[in-house]
Amino acid sequence: ESRVVSYNCQYNGIDAAANTVRVKGLEAGSVFVQSVLEFFKARINHQYPLDNSSMDQLEVIREAHEAFLNSRSSTVLGRDEILDQIQDFVCSPGSGIPMVIVGVAGAGKSAIIARSAATTVNKAQNHDIPGGSNKGWNVFYHFIGAAPGSTDLGFMLQRMLKELKYVGEIPADTESLVRLSNITLSSPKLEPTVLFFDALNQLDKSKESEQVSWLPFELSPNVRLVCSVINGTPCHCSLAGRAVEPKEVLCGPLDLASRREIVDQVLTKFNKKLDTVQMDCLLAKEASANPLWLSIACEELRVFGLFNKVTEMIKDLADGLLELLEQVLTRFEEESGGHLMVATLCLLECSRHGLLERELLELLGEDETLKPPTEKQFIEKGPDAAQEISKQAKTENSSELATDLSKKLHVTVEETYRKTDFDKKVDDEFDVADIEDKDNAKAPLSKRPAPLPAAKWAVVFRSLKPFLRPCGDSGEGRLDFYHRAMSKAVRRKYFKSGSEDYRKFLYTWWHGKLAEYFEQIENHDRKAEELPYHLEKLLDHSRLARCLLEWPVFEKLSSDEHNIELLRSWRKAGGYATAATLYGQSLEQLSSQTSDEEVADKKWRVARFLCCAGQYQEAESLLSDAIELEENKLGARKRKMADLFQLLADIKSEVSKLAEFISAHDTRKHYDVIQIAVKAISLRKNLKGDENKYQLGLIELRLSFHYGAFFRVGRTYKDLTAPDSRIKCEVHCHNALQIFQELGDAGHMAEAYQNIATFVYDDTDPAQNKGVDRNLANWYKKALEVCIQAYGEYHKLTGRIVFNMGIVIEYKNKKESYKYYKRAYDIDCEIFGPTHPTTLRTKAVIDEPAF
Repeated sequence: ESRVVSYNCQYNGIDAAANTVRVKGLEAGSVFVQSVLEFFKARINHQYPLDNSSMDQLEVIREAHEAFLNSRSSTVLGRDEILDQIQDFVCSPGSGIPMVIVGVAGAGKSAIIARSAATTVNKAQNHDIPGGSNKGWNVFYHFIGAAPGSTDLGFMLQRMLKELKYVGEIPADTESLVRLSNITLSSPKLEPTVLFFDALNQLDKSKESEQVSWLPFELSPNVRLVCSVINGTPCHCSLAGRAVEPKEVLCGPLDLASRREIVDQVLTKFNKKLDTVQMDCLLAKEASANPLWLSIACEELRVFGLFNKVTEMIKDLADGLLELLEQVLTRFEEESGGHLMVATLCLLECSRHGLLERELLELLGEDETLKPPTEKQFIEKGPDAAQEISKQAKTENSSELATDLSKKLHVTVEETYRKTDFDKKVDDEFDVADIEDKDNAKAPLSKRPAPLPAAKWAVVFRSLKPFLRPCGDSGEGRLDFYHRAMSKAVRRKYFKSGSEDYRKFLYTWWHGKLAEYFEQIENHDRKAEELPYHLEKLLDHSRLARCLLEWPVFEKLSSDEHNIELLRSWRKAGGYATAATLYGQSLEQLSSQTSDEEVADKKWRVARFLCCAGQYQEAESLLSDAIELEENKLGARKRKMADLFQLLADIKSEVSKLAEFISAHDTRKHYDVIQIAVKAISLRKNLKGDENKYQLGLIELRLSFHYGAFFRVGRTYKDLTAPDSRIKCEVHCHNALQIFQELGDAGHMAEAYQNIATFVYDDTDPAQNKGVDRNLANWYKKALEVCIQAYGEYHKLTGRIVFNMGIVIEYKNKKESYKYYKRAYDIDCEIFGPTHPTTLRTKAVIDEPAF
């Protein structure tokens, strides 16, 4: 194929203003331009072909952390002693305690963790770590801030459990994940594993993250865990305050020789060097003992163009990390983009997990509108300034929607949210039709401005590049600050000036810009990730509810990985009752617009979410519709029917458990759950795969509970007698126990033991107990032992088992039974609070005169 292209190019005079030659034939669309573009496109596509195969989410996140590890582990100077200590710790017998690397911001902790993780991965692959048996050692690393979602404790623990090949259901709520993490990391059965966690102090603020409650007090002998924290932070204090203190290693100031080596190495890359006087002047600064400060200072010297003033420049460098970064930001403003630079920094700071480059370019396209009011303007305008926070895409076609929805939904949301009564029904007169109607569902997208020209962006990006990192190695990686110190410097410089009201206004103004942008984009994954966050920050509950009602957003957030976020967002948007009403109305609209299969699937998804949210009546109604569609119109597919009937059993079971005690009034409820669960098992038992096996174990366990509850009622209902239900309870208990033993799921094994103790065996029946160890106290003790191993002391199952143990021995030893009741009360107070019905029931027992 010939690569010779003929094109015409002619002299076209002189441009007097620019003093350059003008030509014809090289403009956009010309033969020359098109030929060059097509050639490069073809060659790039040949050398870097697109891979259209989809990656699962776990693989994507793993790749992002691996890219971060590779970038941070390349150069680590002056930390050989700490690196050796870490490797000695990894290769030594398990001590049951973690190693904690402690230091100030910028001390190089991330580089140490990255290098140590990389070294350990190589050793594990070569079987150079003692004690790994035939399988060798698993190595897991998590760099907080290195990937989207990495600062969320729940996501971190979910990722860890998946990477550790945990068999069983991985919960969505943080409380359960914390308990499961404790169980897993303390279990002697865990395969040999080395874990690295960088920057625990940068996890999103919560009680669990600050108390590091997810980390057991005693690790499994098969576990080596190394983490890093900034000294003096809450999580450092929590770790240091443990009864058995972790092995702490101080990442202190760099020695003088290491500092010199870093400066020489950085500047030599660019053929630059400091003379002795300049080097001494630089290293005389106290902050030069901080590796991050030193690398930033070298970068500033590298780009400084006046050779005869370098010494003066060194003297002017701020002697403090944040102060130096603020100095750098001031230079960026003056030299590289002015308000565009400020806007880029503020948008990145206010984003949830960084921004794609194309998102930044589109946001910056409206560069003239990216200047928030000054404090003087804010004071002068007063409340009117708030109206300029975010220009919502309002056109004549959307004005009716905006008015109607804002009035109706805002009243509902505000009223429900203020009362925090999430079980209260919302106004039945509210109609979601306006949201779902295709003509009115969305305001027509306002015409977006052209993205920021590449020439302008190049000026900004060239300066910021050393301080940015992509989340992942692909071109779609999100841009974010390379180090959290940069984030702190941006906050100090651009969000901490002026009055408290003005500072709040600035945050709101930038969150408003981001909310307006993400409302209009077509990438639903990014919308689901960013938009609810910004609307929560704006306290705009009406728009938040509208966002959560968009089906692509709901489907993303209702997945197991993001279910926590959806529950949290609806609490902010008006509560679970509001969600139930609005999703119900939305599904009514959808029924006439799409296929039966899609309607059935969405009803199942919404029902599953509403079950998690405790909206059982609405969930059951939607699920019944989905079952009817599946049976009558979709061919009653076995796997779908198994999922549907199992969820229906779950919903009815949760409703039956709302009663404080098992009573004769609930006979029919238990019978109904039994019939549904039996059908679910018949559908599930012939399906293949570990997930189906796990789901089968869950439904067996649930069925055993309701057979046992039916037996305790002591009545006959339809074709089921109490004696028969007892026998069947025992059968299904042992079925569940066998499945969970095979899967290694201790938590559900404990529940199976609890059901056996509660419903199957009876100390008062000598004939039943003859020749078999069926002593109730022993069964309960076994259940309690496994439960604490699985969930810890403060779990609702632990409280239930302890309370039942009190019942078992009350008539034999009241003093001993009181101890169990009091322990159950303490557990209930910790989990549910003192006013919860479960807690009040336990308190009523210990307040009886007999005690």
